[in-house]
Amino acid sequence: MAVGALLKDSYRIAQAVVRVLGDSTKTHEIHRVEEITGRPRFRRIQAELESTPEGRRLLAERPELSTELVDFDHLRELPETTLGGAYVRHLDGNGITADYQAAATRHVDDPDMAYLMRRFRQTHDVWHALLGIGITGHEEVLIHWFSWGQLRLPVSAMIMMLGSMKHLVLERRWQAVRHSTLEAYRAGRDAAPLLGVFWEDLWEKPLDHVRAAYGIEPLDRSRFD
Repeated sequence: MAVGALLKDSYRIAQAVVRVLGDSTKTHEIHRVEEITGRPRFRRIQAELESTPEGRRLLAERPELSTELVDFDHLRELPETTLGGAYVRHLDGNGITADYQAAATRHVDDPDMAYLMRRFRQTHDVWHALLGIGITGHEEVLIHWFSWGQLRLPVSAMIMMLGSMKHLVLERRWQAVRHSTLEAYRAGRDAAPLLGVFWEDLWEKPLDHVRAAYGIEPLDRSRFD
């Protein structure tokens, strides 16, 4: 990478970090850091996916979790004990939509890498439903401890460090500091690789069965609520 481009990326990252520290709801700034810092790791993730049948299918078909392509009314008809039912109730209950995380990439040129980054964002709320947690500041920190266990993305490391200080330490969530962070990390580490999963095939499956199939342990909310 040319020195000029490296300096520009470094400036953008620093600018985004400062803005997120001031307002952790600035998702587009988190996306900026994710795209710039995550390119090397996503190249390796892409190679890993290309080595598995499910991963090759994902890259070939490129499913999208968006209001345009997913029948959310159908998901609302499913019991809350199914994956699809739990996922849509997570979205509706927190006043968000799948499109919230479906923004196009702005700092990645490679189409396969851009898709994987977008897919990671779109499945973020599926992971929330699987772990049984909401979208408050401290819960978003915990999802990145889980994500670090899964993918080792630099953006997760940044949120683990800065977000834990802001939303766990300064808010005096000592139980979360002592227990939930490591619980979330271990849950991500010990689960099967999730980025390549075709969640669209599993909406009607019982949530507990999906968790068991991929080795996912929901987090103990009593330790951080």
